[in-house]
Amino acid sequence: MELTDYRVEECRSAIHARNGEVRAVLRVLDEPQRDPNARRDAPLYGVPYVLKDTWDTAGIITTGGSWRHRERVPRESGSIHRVLAAAGAVMLGKSNMPDLALSNESDNHLVGATNNPFDPTRTAGGSTGGGAAAIATGMAAFDWGGDFGGSIRTPAACCGITGIRLSSAAWPASREQFPALAEFFQPMLGMGPLARTVEGCRLVMRAARALRADVGTPTIKPNDVVLYAPDPATLGEWPTFVSDVAMRLMTLGARFDVDRTLPPASRVNNLFNGYLAVHLDELHTTNEISVADATAAVFLGLASRGRLDRRIHANTGAVLALVQTGNLTIYRDPSRFDPAVGKLRRAMDAIWSKGKLVVAPTATISPPKHGRAILAWNWQAFTKLGNLTDATACAIPFGKFSNGLPRSLQVMGPPGSEEAVLDLAARLEAVAP
Repeated sequence: MELTDYRVEECRSAIHARNGEVRAVLRVLDEPQRDPNARRDAPLYGVPYVLKDTWDTAGIITTGGSWRHRERVPRESGSIHRVLAAAGAVMLGKSNMPDLALSNESDNHLVGATNNPFDPTRTAGGSTGGGAAAIATGMAAFDWGGDFGGSIRTPAACCGITGIRLSSAAWPASREQFPALAEFFQPMLGMGPLARTVEGCRLVMRAARALRADVGTPTIKPNDVVLYAPDPATLGEWPTFVSDVAMRLMTLGARFDVDRTLPPASRVNNLFNGYLAVHLDELHTTNEISVADATAAVFLGLASRGRLDRRIHANTGAVLALVQTGNLTIYRDPSRFDPAVGKLRRAMDAIWSKGKLVVAPTATISPPKHGRAILAWNWQAFTKLGNLTDATACAIPFGKFSNGLPRSLQVMGPPGSEEAVLDLAARLEAVAP
């Protein structure tokens, strides 16, 4: 189904029929929002979409998934909303997400958890889980999300759709997200579209091209690929990743080799977690809630599952508690992590400088049960590689796990390589299981 085949009333009917069950759309608009000045020949004219609730929309409540901000109404729209409206897209609502966008499950005290469209007992991922589930169930043609630890690619993988993380260096408007992320972490925060197909993502991305910085376009060799294989700790439910992908690459006539220069994914996961913890002070971005009050809110919320305190949702609270605990215990010394992150970035740059793209799993574990994602320790190890290196990274469906849930791989390239990344993703999409 092409992006332009979606119809506003059909998507609204799908929202009416399924949103109570899936909880994909946090706030359904009474009337679809259109820009009356949009040209009929605009690239997204009439295409219905939902917008992640991190992006400000003038006159429409934007909460960042937080109960504390349940009445926050921006006076101005951010550039994401303005660009999509000018391109003719029709907004149907704001998509569901976790409190503060800091959990890999889209759950909050506003409407509850987004259910996976393939198994309602499991998560749709986070933090753009609402948008991914809305697309998978026909409620919207696309969404525009943010990606700090896999927050576009993980939900896309969970819901069997496509999502691309555009690099922060090339697409800096990710700085407009609410709540704001500290400047220190901005290189790890990307943004981009989610849609059913690679070409759907490409159409939305090109419609938003005014947001792209002038960083140039790196030279990519379309048939030179590096496979980033799981290590023993991250084989998960996909031990045949290398053979599965190698067979398709050979079908495409691509040259490939298995990487021997990057650290294993389990190590990357530890690097990401440690880097976040040792720089915890930089994570505090606003004075909306003091550290003392936040600490109390986290522990009261965790202890009572939100019955005594709704200021911070339990899932987000668990993440913050783990980061704080790590900062006080095993992740205290920046000299252990800052050089290692720098070395990782140089290793990835060395691959990209040869014109090669990296193909890796999006995840080797199927979507966890609700409330259990934080215990799936290496679930997002592969997506975190893209955030630590500010990769352009596109996740596409690639068969199914043995339990029948969607499986996904990702193509990663340097900042500014989005067209080349999408090209290879489209070729793999065509031969995917």
